[in-house]
Amino acid sequence: MPRDATQLVGRERELSSLRHELAAAARGSARTVLIRGEPGVGKTALMQAASDAADGADDSTAVLTTRNLPLTTRVPNLAVRALLKHAGELERADAAHRPAPLALDDAVDRLLADGPVIVAIDDLQWADPSTLDALMFLAGGAEDRPLAILATVRAGAGRPVDRWATDLLRLPGARALDLDPLDRAATRELVAAVIGGTPHETLVSDVFERTRGNPYHARLLLEGVGPAAATAPATVAPDLGSAVLQAWSQLPPSTQHLCVMLALHGKPVRSRALAAVDPAWAEAERDLRPALATRVLEQDDAGRLWFHHPLIAEVLVAEIPEAERRDRHRQLARSTERVIDSGEASVDLLVDLADHLAAAGDPNGCRDASLRAVDALAGTGDHATRLRLLRRCVDLQAADVHAAAPAERRHLLEQWADAAADAGDSDDEYAAVSEMLEDADADTEPLHVAALLLRRQHLRFRVGGDLADSAPAREALRLASDHPDSREYALALVELAHAEILEGDPACAVHAAEAVQRATALGDTAVLSSALATTGQVAALMRDLPRARELAERTRAIALPARHFWSAMLASFWEAYAEPDYRSAARTLSAIRADLEAAGAPYVVTATVALTEARTRITIGEIPAARAAFRHVRAEDPPRFIDLGLRTASALLAAFQGRADDAEAHLRRAVERFHEPPAYTRSSMAHAQALARFARNDAAGALAAVMPLVDARAGDNSCEWLIPLAVRALADLADEARDRHEDPSEVLDRLDRLDAEHPHVLARTLGVSYPADLVALDAVAAAERARARRTAGAGVLWAAAAEACGAADLAWEEAYACRRGAEADLTGDGGEPARGRELLRRAATLARRLEADALLDEVESLALWSRVRLYDDETTDAAALDADGLETLSGVALTRRERELLPYIVDGRTYAEIAALLTISEKTVSSHISNLLRKTGAANRVDLARMAEARERSA
Repeated sequence: MPRDATQLVGRERELSSLRHELAAAARGSARTVLIRGEPGVGKTALMQAASDAADGADDSTAVLTTRNLPLTTRVPNLAVRALLKHAGELERADAAHRPAPLALDDAVDRLLADGPVIVAIDDLQWADPSTLDALMFLAGGAEDRPLAILATVRAGAGRPVDRWATDLLRLPGARALDLDPLDRAATRELVAAVIGGTPHETLVSDVFERTRGNPYHARLLLEGVGPAAATAPATVAPDLGSAVLQAWSQLPPSTQHLCVMLALHGKPVRSRALAAVDPAWAEAERDLRPALATRVLEQDDAGRLWFHHPLIAEVLVAEIPEAERRDRHRQLARSTERVIDSGEASVDLLVDLADHLAAAGDPNGCRDASLRAVDALAGTGDHATRLRLLRRCVDLQAADVHAAAPAERRHLLEQWADAAADAGDSDDEYAAVSEMLEDADADTEPLHVAALLLRRQHLRFRVGGDLADSAPAREALRLASDHPDSREYALALVELAHAEILEGDPACAVHAAEAVQRATALGDTAVLSSALATTGQVAALMRDLPRARELAERTRAIALPARHFWSAMLASFWEAYAEPDYRSAARTLSAIRADLEAAGAPYVVTATVALTEARTRITIGEIPAARAAFRHVRAEDPPRFIDLGLRTASALLAAFQGRADDAEAHLRRAVERFHEPPAYTRSSMAHAQALARFARNDAAGALAAVMPLVDARAGDNSCEWLIPLAVRALADLADEARDRHEDPSEVLDRLDRLDAEHPHVLARTLGVSYPADLVALDAVAAAERARARRTAGAGVLWAAAAEACGAADLAWEEAYACRRGAEADLTGDGGEPARGRELLRRAATLARRLEADALLDEVESLALWSRVRLYDDETTDAAALDADGLETLSGVALTRRERELLPYIVDGRTYAEIAALLTISEKTVSSHISNLLRKTGAANRVDLARMAEARERSA
């Protein structure tokens, strides 16, 4: 039985469906489920996990398992005999000389007398006809039996098995469960589980593109890959190579040869196109049928052929010796060139020629062919291919393979920059503009240099650079000052105003207004939409919210029809910030993203809006909606600035939920990719880092995370949370000192100094702080100060903080304040128990909605100790608690999750098994078991299981 929990990643819905079928069967309604899918998609693991769960849930359930084998000689009833042997019925069947179908049905009937039965059969594609007949007979029996038949079969198993499956699915209670490959989001979960950490998005993209979401291939590709890896190994490991070539190796030699020819071509292609450059293909094309029938190859709606698993092409090409591979590409290049010279110079052929020459090791020919293909691609909309070819040309030029004149180099760099902009690749565009700036002369071409400075400054945000730097815009304005009616001068005013906003310079309003005037005079919609977006930002920062909304709407009206999506997006942000609260902002961002998508905005724009929406929804505790926005962001490999925001938001969510390892892994990825993250992200990152430290009971680490920004009076996003976090850390440190019977005076003196320096929370200077947020976070800080100083009756302050956080829609802070308030009222001096009980129930409700297991455990522990009923169906009678072996253990109250885990620990399940059965991470299982060991004083898991078994026997 496979015990690798990664085999079930991304299969929660299918596992739930299968469990539902097994539950129905256990109630006396017979079920047959045929689990279908390609090799490696996880059919066997799913079937076994569902069977294990049913077996573990009910001791009376009998599970019979067997598999069919790929034998060269058919052995009649092989799987049936294995089932009978498993059931202890083989000798009886042989002695009675009963036909296999009747013997199996009789054996199952005898087992059914004692309880439900699950028959699990693997790999039906290799079953002999007599085995299929026996299964059909068993599935066609009485419908009121508590019997479940589970069987796996490969998609496209072949005509006999497919016909049998069609007949089977006509029976009552029979259904098919088709397993598709994992999508990108599920592949990301799998990668994270395999490498044991939060993956780079580039690694996720690499694995997804190369494996097409096949879980088995992905796991093999990731063997030996650690959490820091940005890509999967370029060389395919032997085990993976054997796995992906298994179906290919069974094809006729002529078909194998055609597959190698297609793999060398390197991309999906129509047969006619291949035949044009290789006559051998045309002669042997009929030999493709076996490859298509076994799904080694597939044909898309446009008639193009390619491998069902792209890794097949990769492995086939890698197995060709390098010299031979280059020679074959050289031959293909010559054939392609002949077709082009004959008058069939299609764009695809021109690109193919460039790629074959590159693979053949002909740099000069490759450069010329690439430039010709680039020209042909103009206007086709294939920005990615155009960018790839131009990047190759720039690399060849940098290697001085084909030296270019200055004018030619400039033209190439301009093409590269424009192609990168069209493809939404900000890193390439920034690199191209930077190279152009190095070559440009400000004395002879001041407007050209000004335009490049502004373009690079505009791109700094997208590549993760700091925004608050007006020097480039001031230099551009100086260079364009002799041409005040120029486009460059107006753009310089826009960028200067934007930088001044971030620097807190009030001159931003004057420069933004002048930019609008000059752009209007120019009649340039691109400059005007950008100027209006910046003016709207000024209005939002000045809290002129009606004006901000009006400017945002005006910007979109101009920008969307002209496809100036970046300006439309910036205007949308400030329209959202002009809303009265986070909830309204989230709705606005969602509507704006839909408008941008409908207008055809590129991924980089819609993903930026989705990321802001996700961060907003996290703040107000709308977790499913936040995850939906995250899925949009992760739909592609995000550019660096989006990846930074994604990491920061993901870290914050993980930290809020108490998943310290995940939060810190996300933050490490951000630092690895940026080294020095931009200033506008530092408070958000410190917020997540501090919460992760709190989850580890490391108050000193939390304080160290936020104090540098507190001392610097940071004014970026999330700076409002810094003071409450610092006060919370000091309150924890004071409590720790008291617990050690030490004087907390030094900590309290530090708190006094912090209070004197910062009596209120910090407000943003780089964005908009909602007034309700500042009030709520001030209330949290006040309650934390009372906790630090052990002020009597602190519960009233926590209750006020909870109310203020609720009014501001700060869900996490509300839940935390409720928990602290309940603690103060139920255990502290001067508390009000009735209010404490209400706060505790409110905290439990919020924690469950927020999926904050760590907080929920704290709440449930406090409820057990305080004898507070949290849920309507819960008993709190002391005698009942003592009588229930799973409520307390060794005199210690257990939380809901700890009670849920304990039976599996007694059963001897591994961390991976428990994680798979409860659909949680192994890290979560480990954390809860560590808590159980600490609370009960058990030496290890065996000791813990012994204590639980003894308690159950005495109950």
